[in-house]
Amino acid sequence: MSGAEVTGVSAFYTFPPAPAALIVDVFLREKGFSEAAIKSVEKYVDLPALENRGPPCKKMNPQGSIPWFVTSDGSVVAETIAMCEYIEDVQPKPALIGSSAVERGVTRMWQRRMEENFCSPATYAHRNYCHSEDCPSDHGMKDFYTKRFNAEQGSNLLYSHPGAWKDLAAWALHRLAWLEKVKQDEAQSRIGSTPSDFICGDSLTVVDVQVYVNVFYWDTFVPGQHFFKNLEGQIPWVEAWYSRMHSRPAFAAARASAGYKDFSDKSDMEPATKMPKTDG
Repeated sequence: MSGAEVTGVSAFYTFPPAPAALIVDVFLREKGFSEAAIKSVEKYVDLPALENRGPPCKKMNPQGSIPWFVTSDGSVVAETIAMCEYIEDVQPKPALIGSSAVERGVTRMWQRRMEENFCSPATYAHRNYCHSEDCPSDHGMKDFYTKRFNAEQGSNLLYSHPGAWKDLAAWALHRLAWLEKVKQDEAQSRIGSTPSDFICGDSLTVVDVQVYVNVFYWDTFVPGQHFFKNLEGQIPWVEAWYSRMHSRPAFAAARASAGYKDFSDKSDMEPATKMPKTDG
């Protein structure tokens, strides 16, 4: 698909470096939409300056999160997976959620499994770390989330347990180890005794996109979440899967468009203060 528009979308409000924005960008590219088409509907939102939490943006998206679509009929669709589901509905091929009820059911099952037990705890490990006593005062994101996750915004951080980020990081780590075991067990039931190259099914799905982006961010940028370092030698399938995803053209193009160097998990050693300011 090389058209100059994104089907069903009149505006894509985004801050490209943010994790959720990158998920949607990768999904659009895997659907076949060109960079020119994506850029033609992009509306830049200054997330570090809290523009997304201001009245004009919250009139469209009361959640105050990044990103969101304005559809062709003027409706607003926010939240990354809902946005991906919307694109799947208006542009069914290639199917990244499923081409049958069974495939869609399996994809949604895995999306929930990995979001609840990996993506969410990994994300909140980062957010809580940034306001914890473990985060240095000169860290680039020190207290970044205190104005974003509070009672006024309908949310909260774990202020009464400032070290809880470590438990959240451990939770995310455990899920990757669990995923490895599931994939190794899967190999025993498949012809050839090798697991699928993807998290669920035999082709790329939104699950691979969402989990990849979360591994990319929280392994690279957050002290204490060095997944591959902490699980060295224990998760060969996950490591190989990550390398496959990292090298896919759509994933690489989305990273480049967001302004990232070509990070891999080995860039854990990059100083955390180099992380761009991001928000969910």
